[in-house]
Amino acid sequence: MSSILVVSEIFYPEGGGAEKATYLILRYLAQHNFKITVVTGTKNPVKIPGVKYYITSYLKPSNRPIRWMLTRLLATNSYFIRLLKEHDTLYIPLAAYPLISIAKKKGLRVIIHLHNYMPIRYSSVKYFFELDVINILDEFNLAIFHERRTHGSIIRTLLSPLSYTTYLLNKKHIREADKIICVSRRQAEILARNDPYLLNKIDVIYNPISPELLNGDITKKLNETPIFLYIGGDSFIKGFHILLQALRQLGKNRIRAKFILAGSYNQQSAGILKSIGDKYDCLDIQLIGKVKDEEILKLHQETWALLFPSITEEPLPYAVVEASLLGTIPIASKAGGVEEILSNPIGEKYLFDLKDLKSVMRVLNIVVNSDPYDIINDGIKLRVSALSKFRNEVLLGKLLKLFIG
Repeated sequence: MSSILVVSEIFYPEGGGAEKATYLILRYLAQHNFKITVVTGTKNPVKIPGVKYYITSYLKPSNRPIRWMLTRLLATNSYFIRLLKEHDTLYIPLAAYPLISIAKKKGLRVIIHLHNYMPIRYSSVKYFFELDVINILDEFNLAIFHERRTHGSIIRTLLSPLSYTTYLLNKKHIREADKIICVSRRQAEILARNDPYLLNKIDVIYNPISPELLNGDITKKLNETPIFLYIGGDSFIKGFHILLQALRQLGKNRIRAKFILAGSYNQQSAGILKSIGDKYDCLDIQLIGKVKDEEILKLHQETWALLFPSITEEPLPYAVVEASLLGTIPIASKAGGVEEILSNPIGEKYLFDLKDLKSVMRVLNIVVNSDPYDIINDGIKLRVSALSKFRNEVLLGKLLKLFIG
């Protein structure tokens, strides 16, 4: 059976959807007797029975140039050289791309799992307002825009030229991979349009789902007052500014609703939310901060709708997938893999256009003016549709075949 060396800067329970997918995939492969070794910078990763773990400071979070240099240094470490010799496949679910050429020289097969647009966008995200294919000048301008709006760091912006050079080196490494897993057809389409050389390396496989979501019963206990869940924190790319606009408009319209806001919020963002709640007493705004997945799943039991105003073309956001499987209406932007997930009459009913705030308010008004029974009924239909798309026996079967080679 194949042996797999996994190099992932962070590992579940740290991170987000990419790390959760990696954990579920490795757990499945370990159950099928693959020899698996994980090298990660996460100090306390969730342990999978039968999987070996190496914790290293070479994979600590850092800016792109330093991360690139540390990854190269990892490859010179004696224990890592030994690990390369002991495995026949290198699996990269995040960004350890400098290891690709080294692994290829030692005869390993290399599989990259893409959960973003790192091979074709400096920022690793594709904004909804971008063309699918852009020139180098536009890409560099977008890189600076991203650094300023997302990180707000003058130093990071000034370092963009150096970081961009490292990005170009990574693009060359990625071309050496044997297989590239894309998690949605839309992601694969954008990737291939930007670099046709990668087309024959791409396999589209949706991320697997936690068995608990597929097999459990859906329990909804909806109150008369609509409850909305938002989990993006104050992130610009997650659409925090759209959330603020929507809250203010709902307040002006005297709409009674409750908003549960998960994720990280700085002091300024928390202050803005408090001021909106103080000004409009019809809105109950609750900040719960970063919470575990299990807590989010419990919140879905009373949640009417998930608000997902991401301004990027997210390949296959777990938040939308899980909401659908839990019978929660995703009020989501028409971008990336979202439309693929919600390609049914009920799902499309609640999609909105990011270019128009009126579109967001139209969908919110549909929900707040609905009867709880109708919301539950639409949620059941969404779950049925999601179950037909996300069947683990199919998704994991494709992955098994891919790793066997």
